[in-house]
Amino acid sequence: MKATTSDLLYQIWFIILCGLGGLLLSLMGLPIGWMIGSLIFACLLSLWPPKKSGVNVKKGLNRFWFLIGQYLLGIELGRNVNTSVMTIFQENWITVILVISTSILFSFGTGLFLYRFSRADKLTGLLATSPGGIATMPTIAEEVGANIGVVTAVQAMRVFLVVTIIPVVLFCIVNGSGTEGLTSNPVVESPIQAAGYPLFVWTIPIMLAAFAGAFIGKRIKLPAPWLIGSLLGVIIFESASTTFVDSTLTFFWPHSIVVIGQILIGTSIGSRFRKSMFIGLKRIMIVSTLGTLLLIGAMYFCAYIVSSFTGISLITSVLAFAPGGVVEMSTAAVSLHADSTFVVAVQTLRIIMVILLLPSFIKFIHKREVAKKENAGTSIVG
Repeated sequence: MKATTSDLLYQIWFIILCGLGGLLLSLMGLPIGWMIGSLIFACLLSLWPPKKSGVNVKKGLNRFWFLIGQYLLGIELGRNVNTSVMTIFQENWITVILVISTSILFSFGTGLFLYRFSRADKLTGLLATSPGGIATMPTIAEEVGANIGVVTAVQAMRVFLVVTIIPVVLFCIVNGSGTEGLTSNPVVESPIQAAGYPLFVWTIPIMLAAFAGAFIGKRIKLPAPWLIGSLLGVIIFESASTTFVDSTLTFFWPHSIVVIGQILIGTSIGSRFRKSMFIGLKRIMIVSTLGTLLLIGAMYFCAYIVSSFTGISLITSVLAFAPGGVVEMSTAAVSLHADSTFVVAVQTLRIIMVILLLPSFIKFIHKREVAKKENAGTSIVG
């Protein structure tokens, strides 16, 4: 118990230190600064822990903290859901599917690029660059015998580049264009407030509904269940509440809670970087970084075209189709006041498509590689 308590204190201290990094970037006016700053500080502290600092997170933060961050973000997304977003998704679903398919093909091309210009084998290259998530791809890599270390390192680097580049670029675009896209919508007083109900009365039921959604999402194996499940739980609860209340349910949920979620997510991602990931991987990391930058550029171009032809805002389009992850991009969507529900829907759909299509494709490639080796061995013996 003593060791467990000590580890917990170390991790809390680690989170506080990384949160200071988030505070530093947020003071610069960057909406997603809390997450990016925490991520960068966590990465630096993990790679080069200062002596006598009390930092001792050897295997990254406990996944518990990452799940809490997703849970808090899911509630924030759920309370921002509106029907117009889903209408946009329904009206443009063909375009969405085409762009998602294009992003998957681009990622395969990046994988072949990595295979061609580095020492990574073909399976490892494809898995390392596939936008299926840092938690999913290493698992598949283990099943087919690919290099788990390379896959994990490249996936982590991709997430790092996407999270640190795209929100900053979007922030600069919004500021440069003078668009008031980063201002919060005013809170309209609802009949619940007018009737004298304190806002915090509904907070606990909402949190319980989100927890139930996350629990069910995990049981039915939803991607990122603590994010998607809690989001769905809040939506269902708010929809059901219209039976008793004639307006949109309003509850106490200050922005500071969203900040905590950003810090937990950013710190969790950054804490998983290790020097061992980069040992002997210099060429692979250089090639994969170049490939990831090309992929980001290609998807930005696709998102710009989608925005031009559909009327979806550029910020929402870029975040929705960015080769990041549902948690990271939805966090950015909340901070940049984009249509976060649309971003979650598109990012989730891509993960589902990758999970459904990639294993079969990888196994097919794996069988071909094994057959080539066997034929080569047979011809040598012959």
